[in-house]
Amino acid sequence: MILLALAGLQSQGDDLLEAARVDGANAWRIFRSMTLPHLRQYIELGVLLGSIYVVQAFDSIYIITKGGPSTDTTNLPYYIYEMAFTGSFDVGRASAMSVVVVVATIIIATLALRVVSSLFSDEGMAGR
Repeated sequence: MILLALAGLQSQGDDLLEAARVDGANAWRIFRSMTLPHLRQYIELGVLLGSIYVVQAFDSIYIITKGGPSTDTTNLPYYIYEMAFTGSFDVGRASAMSVVVVVATIIIATLALRVVSSLFSDEGMAGR
C-alpha cells in the first residue's frame, strides 16, 4: 500500500505544486486541493487490494501464530475458522459470518473495480 501511495506521489507533477506555491497556497491547501485528489485512484486501488488481502490472509496466521498471543494476530477468516472448528463448534454462525464477509468483499471489489475502470476509460482520461 505504501508503494502505491509512493507511486502516486511520484507521478504528481512538480510544476503544478510550484505553481500553487507561487499563487500563495500553503502546504495544507496544496495537500487538500491537489495532492489528495491526485492520489484518489491510488487509494481506491489500495482499498481494493487490501480488502482482498484481508479476506485471503489465513495460512500465514494459522502456521505462524495460530491467532496469538491471545487474539493479537487474529483476523476475520481465522476467527471464523476458530468459531467453526475449535472450541464451540458453532458451524452455523461461522457459515453465516462467511457469507456476510464474501458478500461484503464482492460489493467492495465491484465498486472499486468500477471506479478504477472508469479512470482508464476514454471519458475518465479526457479530464486529465
